[in-house]
Amino acid sequence: MFSDRNEAGKLLSEKLADLKGQNCLVLAIPRGGIVIGDQIAPSLGCKLDVIVSKKINPPNHPEYAIGAIMPDGTIHWNQDMSQYLNHPYFVNEINEKKNEAQRQLEEFRGNSTYDLKDKTVILTDDGIATGATVFVILKWLAKNNPAKIIVASPVIPTSTYEQLKKMSNRIVALLIPTAFYAVSEFYQKFNQVSEKEVKSILKKYG
Repeated sequence: MFSDRNEAGKLLSEKLADLKGQNCLVLAIPRGGIVIGDQIAPSLGCKLDVIVSKKINPPNHPEYAIGAIMPDGTIHWNQDMSQYLNHPYFVNEINEKKNEAQRQLEEFRGNSTYDLKDKTVILTDDGIATGATVFVILKWLAKNNPAKIIVASPVIPTSTYEQLKKMSNRIVALLIPTAFYAVSEFYQKFNQVSEKEVKSILKKYG
């Protein structure tokens, strides 16, 4: 168990020490991932940036992700949704979540232009559960020609870890539990991270 996100980020940065001095970029998923990334980026001497994706939820289940979407419309489904995609609920849900992702990205970084060519991208979050929001980012990253994609997270359940191996060059995790209920159970302190805190951290990296 980690005391908080800062401790987890420090421990992760130690496992990534071999990347120091390389052409790296830490891409963090808000909001908790930004705190983790703020420990990793300085230790490697690289920049921290933000990347946003949003969960797509079925009706009346706001916590259950059946997929996720990026601001540019890149989409990932955890299951076959082809027979439902013309349903008015999902047409609306997809549009809403895409717009929400775009709004948050504009809020945090001002634009949606990234230069990832030939960089080693370290994608980080404070924990990965089903992985929908991460899988869609990995799909999007593959189209942007980074040199390598590394997923770094304090805790990833075994089932998700196995899937992530197929979509990245390397995975760095501190805990890979088989029994997994929620990311928060692996932290003593797991407070909400505000948008203000995210902006304050990102401001340090220009």
